[in-house]
Amino acid sequence: MCWFSLENLLITIFCLILASFIAKYAENKAHRIWAYFNCAVAFWAFGAFLAGISKTPQQALLYWKLAYLAAVFIPALLYHFVCAYYSKDDQKIIILFLYAQAAVFSFIILFTNSFINDVHWVFNSFYYHRATFCFNIWWALWNITIAFIFYKFRIFLKSERHRQIPSLIIFWSMLIGFLGGASTSFLVYGIMIYPAYHISICLYVLLIAYGIFYHRLLPIDIVIKRSLLYSLLVATISLTYLLSVLISQKLFSHYFGYSSTIIGSIIIAIAFIPLKNKIQDFIDRLFLKASPIEIVQQNEKLRQEVTQTEKFKAIATLAGSIVHEIKNPLTVLQAFSDHLPDRKDDPTFIKNYQTLVPKEITRINTLLQDLLDFAKPSEPKFESIDPRQVIEEVINLTLLKNSHIEIQTKFDPHPIHIQADPQQLKQALLNLVLNAIDAMPNGGTLTVTTNVIPAKAGIQYHQYIIEISDTGCGIDPKDLPHIFDPFFSKKEKGTGLGLAITQGIIEKHGGIISVESKLNQGTNFKIKLMPA
Repeated sequence: MCWFSLENLLITIFCLILASFIAKYAENKAHRIWAYFNCAVAFWAFGAFLAGISKTPQQALLYWKLAYLAAVFIPALLYHFVCAYYSKDDQKIIILFLYAQAAVFSFIILFTNSFINDVHWVFNSFYYHRATFCFNIWWALWNITIAFIFYKFRIFLKSERHRQIPSLIIFWSMLIGFLGGASTSFLVYGIMIYPAYHISICLYVLLIAYGIFYHRLLPIDIVIKRSLLYSLLVATISLTYLLSVLISQKLFSHYFGYSSTIIGSIIIAIAFIPLKNKIQDFIDRLFLKASPIEIVQQNEKLRQEVTQTEKFKAIATLAGSIVHEIKNPLTVLQAFSDHLPDRKDDPTFIKNYQTLVPKEITRINTLLQDLLDFAKPSEPKFESIDPRQVIEEVINLTLLKNSHIEIQTKFDPHPIHIQADPQQLKQALLNLVLNAIDAMPNGGTLTVTTNVIPAKAGIQYHQYIIEISDTGCGIDPKDLPHIFDPFFSKKEKGTGLGLAITQGIIEKHGGIISVESKLNQGTNFKIKLMPA
């Protein structure tokens, strides 16, 4: 086996391990696309490996075509990953164009000889293909696209400083890998430089592995480390398996005059499963000090204990919060009740009584209603509504009572209807608007923005986004992670249930609510509603 083939085999193994690792622990869409990207690189390298060990030009030509079936999709997958990683939904037209371009070239590769139609024997080692007019067009587009992607990558990277180190690791590791992969093109144009530098793709994998373990490109724990070690050992055995088959084929062919691929494969396959199980058991006991059955039993016991603990904790928090919130208004009511017989003829006392008692009773009713809404929320009754109409009703409700607040609206002009419960959605938005007004006691600007993300096939929209922003006091960074927690409030008369109820409503509508805030600058709540 020549060095070129061995390089491609190593790249295949490294990229497949990385792809399976990312896919197994993927947290979001970007991770899944990243796994597909690494699969495409692995498929390309495996095709090049098979072409490198081919004995006839016809075999090599076939395997080169298979390799480029994956290569044409690499730019589209890379750009799709970068956009998903930075949540750039507005780049969909470019993404669709790149996938369409890849589909066209894959069709040409499969059904014509225009892309690759000839191979030649190089370095007295392996067959390499020649360039055609169609290949030249694709290669030019490939290089332009990759340059554009890395340019956009840098722009996105600068816009999100909080992910600077992970983004830089991904950027530079991919750049190193792509430069190495591009170095294989010399032979296509008759430049006799041995394609040894694309081994840097393995360096890309190692740098990403470093980023995963030390900069949390993926969430890691001991189970992940165990899985990675297991994957590496299995990959080593797989490589041994492949090399054994190739060696046995040559030996049997030399001494007995016929190929032994089938015989060698059967022998290795029989030994592979028991050996794999032994490795699995060894890794389990090395990292987790237990067998798989014992681990399942321990996990089930721990899950029951955690569930019970969390249940008691929730009850204790709820009880303590109810007592604290109801105690103050009850104290006021008790005081008036004690003094009423002696001071029933005192006009000042009666005036205060008529003012404060109803107010405290209302406060208790509000608290209990909020508590009921939180503890046992009613199921939404979905219907087709115009969300803009609901938003305008909420604004009109608050505008009459808050003349010191300037309200600005920036509505998306596209007409849209969504499936929602109008009363619950109104309640959620009203909670956010009232919070924004409370954050601006001395006046300010409340801005309500809507945005419709373009539709996918068969549905009216992909996302409907509502943003409610204020120019108020902002939220302390240490409080920001807790604002959706029940009974968490910094207001003197707040129950701490408003945002918890709002989050519950949005989630029941299949949406997501997030918040960004800066002290003394303002707060922005963003609601993303998805189609059912």
